[in-house]
Amino acid sequence: MTEPGQTTPQADLMVHFELLETPDRVEGIARLLLRRGRLKPHVLVLCPDAVFKAQLDERLWTIHPESFLAHGVAGADTEENSRQPILLATEVLRDNQAEVLINGGLEIPSDISGFAHLVDFVDGWDESLKQAARERFRTYRQMGLEPTYLEGKS
Repeated sequence: MTEPGQTTPQADLMVHFELLETPDRVEGIARLLLRRGRLKPHVLVLCPDAVFKAQLDERLWTIHPESFLAHGVAGADTEENSRQPILLATEVLRDNQAEVLINGGLEIPSDISGFAHLVDFVDGWDESLKQAARERFRTYRQMGLEPTYLEGKS
């Protein structure tokens, strides 16, 4: 069962949750991208708002002392967006043909069809946010998906 406005995902979409132990989702996502080798192939990071997107953009430039994680902020130029291995956006876009969707928000993205892998988070430092993650986990199951939980290093 999907929520109003959501598309039905394909059954082979892999969904997993990572634990964030500190109240910094920007840092958690940046470290995830660095730790997972940029999650190749292309990635779309769904940001809840423009402030979060700007903070993550800045952090990806400084996450590694010798380099930055190649990325771009979604704009009106779809050709430029398509060249970004990591695309930061406040809405679901297909411009860079991302196979991985990272959910930076606290709601299930409105359109998860067409992705091979979706990453969501458990905010382990706050009980109400943990409960919200449990609700998302249940909703993914109601959508016919089998989410898993990976204890990450935030």
